[in-house]
Order: sequence, then structure tokens, then C-alpha cells
Amino acid sequence: MKMISKNDMKERNRMSILKTIRSGVCSRAEISAALGLSKPAVSALVDELIKEGLVVETGRGDSTEAGGKKPILLDFQADVAMIAAVSFNNKHYEIALVDLLGVVKFYMKKKIRIYDDYRQTIDLIVQGIRDLIQEARAQGQQQPVMACGIAVRGLVDTDKGIMRYSSAMPWKDAPIGEYMSQSLDIPIFLENDARAGTYVEMLNSNGNYRDTLVCVSVGIGIGTGVVIGNEVYRGAFGGAVNLAHATIDHDGPLCRCGNRGCWEALASITAFGEELSRRDGKYAELEFGEIVSLYREDDPIVADVLLNYTGYWLGIGIATILNVFNPEQLIIQGEITQAGPELEKKIIEVVQQRVSAVTRRSQIRFSEHSEKLQVRGAAAIISNHFFSDMYHRMIWQ
Repeated sequence: MKMISKNDMKERNRMSILKTIRSGVCSRAEISAALGLSKPAVSALVDELIKEGLVVETGRGDSTEAGGKKPILLDFQADVAMIAAVSFNNKHYEIALVDLLGVVKFYMKKKIRIYDDYRQTIDLIVQGIRDLIQEARAQGQQQPVMACGIAVRGLVDTDKGIMRYSSAMPWKDAPIGEYMSQSLDIPIFLENDARAGTYVEMLNSNGNYRDTLVCVSVGIGIGTGVVIGNEVYRGAFGGAVNLAHATIDHDGPLCRCGNRGCWEALASITAFGEELSRRDGKYAELEFGEIVSLYREDDPIVADVLLNYTGYWLGIGIATILNVFNPEQLIIQGEITQAGPELEKKIIEVVQQRVSAVTRRSQIRFSEHSEKLQVRGAAAIISNHFFSDMYHRMIWQ
């Protein structure tokens, strides 16, 4: 058994203290009681965090019942540094500068060109990051950009920063992380976009999912992220829980993967638009936001397809996920949440008809954090790593 060194123990205690402060304003004494650490040890580590700018004293709290001095309160300094966050597909790319708790400070979205040589496309994104940093500097934001997170559709090797495969890109085994790191001189972390969206919910929960959480991201495609014991599950080769191409209707429409009746081909926003166009060609050129506006104006065709087609098939797929994982919560993310509570209600209704009594206890809800989901997910990857023992020192130097 490997012995834990004093330095390792100090780092663990430091991270425990930092995460405790992140979860809410508190005093040194409260940290000591919560973590079972001595007050001198807590004070020494807190002083170190204050010196680094990660923690700030915010004033004095109330006295205890025993009286004495009012405790000095501590808070996490989320804007001490910024995270660069990138999301891209075959249509556009998004870049943001985000604080350590996921608040977007600067943002841009542009059309993208996918070259056969991945480096030419990545060069465009790198220049976009530099432009956004320059804009931040011009507005007086001088914090360092400490790392960059990238969220992208497809199979990725998160450890090596390699995009293995994506149906939206012509690249195979593209070492995007290494290439961008050389260009920007900061650590780069690459992640599948569905798992990146899952990190958003984890960040906003402060680690309150004690058992299992499932996130289903519904946009151009469908992605699924699963959290077990506060860890995102990836599988042996990074392709776990890829349910978008599970067959749920053998006679269903042809999917871009070549099979018929895949969940994504029935329940994604792309599938929603295609079914609408089959009903009436006038919907073919409309963006999803425009279609949602028609739904809110009581367009009967839109309502029927949204609730009785897309909502139905989303419910069928989600019921399968619940029966497999039996999570505390399943959160639906992405553009689809713009449709509102009637669609959420329809999905839950379909699910409840198809799951066991135990699984019915799982809470299903639309996310409250779907705006700019993918780019915020890319930032949440870095935030999660920042608060981890494994990656903290790599990011925060």
C-alpha cells in the first residue's frame, strides 16, 4: 500500500477547505468543525489560499451562543482567473471566457469552416480565443486565462486530448489538445459534448448528487452523460452510454449512422424538424426558435409533432435509461428545453407508463442551465478539474 506523504495530505486538506468555502460563505471555525481539522492547520491553509487570491475575507459573522469575537467570514474568489471555453460542430463555433464558477463573462459565436486538415480549423478557433482575450483586456479584465476546455460531438480520448471520431468532422485521431496547447501555452482538456453538459449540472449542484445522475442533451443530436458517485462515467474506451444510436423503432427513419430507427433519428431537434417538413414543407427552412414561437402561437401541426412525436420518442428512450441506471435525477438539457413545461409533462407521462415502480421515484426535469450549454459545459470541465486533487496543480500554477 502506498504511503500518503505529508505533502499529499496537505494538498488534500487544502482542496477540502477550498471546496467547503466554494459551497458557501463560512468561517475558519466552521471549516475546522466540518472537516475535523485542527484550527491552526485550517488557518495556515486558509492564509495560503488568501495569499493566492482564491479566497477573500468578507467581514464578520454573528457571534456564537457562547459569545466571544465574531468570526471572520470567507468566500471563494471566482473571478481570480478565467477559463477559455470552446464548443464547435460542423456549422459554427462558440468561445467564452468564464469565471471559476461557470459565469460567462465574454462570449462569441461564429460560422466555422471544417477543413480536411484539422489544424486549419483549429487555427481559426485559436485566433477567436485570442480575439476574445484581447476584448477582455480592453475592458480592463487582466486575470490570467489558466486553461481551456473544449466540448465536441463524437468519441474523444480525454486523457490524451485526441478526437478519435466524429460524424460531423472528417478527422480521425486528431491531437487537438496538444496542438491547441502549443498555440496557447495553457492546459487543454477535450471532452464529449454530452458529458461536458453533465459537468454543468455537477458544478451547479456543489456535489450534492450522492448516487447517480443522468443528463440527456437534446439538440442537433442526442447525447447522454452519467454520473456515478460524483464521477462522470466514460467506459473502458470513452464511448460509454452512447444511446443516441440505440434502435428503438426497427421501422423508423434512416439515421445518419446508416441504421434505421435510432433514438437520435426519432427524438432529436433534427428529427423534429424533418418530421415537421414531412407534414408540411413550409416548416423546412425554419430554425428551431422560430418553430417554438409557432408552437406558442398554438400552431396545431407543430404542437402535434412536438408532443406526440418528439415528446413520445424522447419518453421511450428515457424510460430505457431509467430502467438501466435507476438514477436519483434525470435532467434534460439543450435547445429542446425551450419548448417548455408541456413537453416536459408529456415526456414524464410517457416514461411513467413504461418504468418499474422503483424507477418511478427518479425525478425527471428540464435543466435550468441550458443557455449556451455546450460552451458552459466546456468551462465546467475545467472548473471540475480545478477542484480535483488530480488536476488542480496542473491548472493552477
